[in-house]
This record gives sequence, structure tokens and C-alpha cells, in this order.
Amino acid sequence: MDALPLKGAPGVGNRAAELAEAACHLHDAVGAGPWSHEAAEDAVEAVETIVLALGGMHREAEAVLAPVHTALADLRRRLGMRQPELLTGTEALPAPRPSVSNPRRSRLTG
Repeated sequence: MDALPLKGAPGVGNRAAELAEAACHLHDAVGAGPWSHEAAEDAVEAVETIVLALGGMHREAEAVLAPVHTALADLRRRLGMRQPELLTGTEALPAPRPSVSNPRRSRLTG
């Protein structure tokens, strides 16, 4: 893959740093006990959304990340979670459009 630009869009660097920090806190909390169904679903949805965002970072990223969509759909099935509307079977999500927000409905927003 080609190198990414040194400077990203406004706010991307800060949001990515916040995301990394939150992921570390989640990892630390996991050792404290079992996951609830809602917490697991929220975490899986967060990873799905991150993968959608990462898919737009480079022209080859979407193809590289396609197996992650498949793996997350399988994880949802194995854990008895509902499938997002855009996922059916083990198909990958369609390519994200940079000008459109994540089209999936979230348990937290609706």
C-alpha cells in the first residue's frame, strides 16, 4: 500500500487517539468479569463502525478489511446477536461513502 498523508482531515487524529484510549480502558475492564450481551453487542458494533471508517482510508483498505466484516457477522451469529440490517449471511458490508455517516441503526440511537 502507498503511504498515507502526514496530515489527516480535521479531527481525525484526535478521534483516533480517543478511540485507542477507550479501547485500552475496555481491555482493562474485561479482566474484571464477564461481558453482558449489551456490552458485547456495543463493542462488536463499534468494531464494525471502525472497520467501515478504516475502509475509506486507502483505495486498497476496503478489500483488505472485507474478511473482518465476515468474521464479525459470524461472531454475531455465534453469540446470538441480531445482525445489522446491511449484513446478510457472511457478506461484507458495501463500500462506505465518505460523505455519508454510518447507515446502520445502533441499539444506542434507535
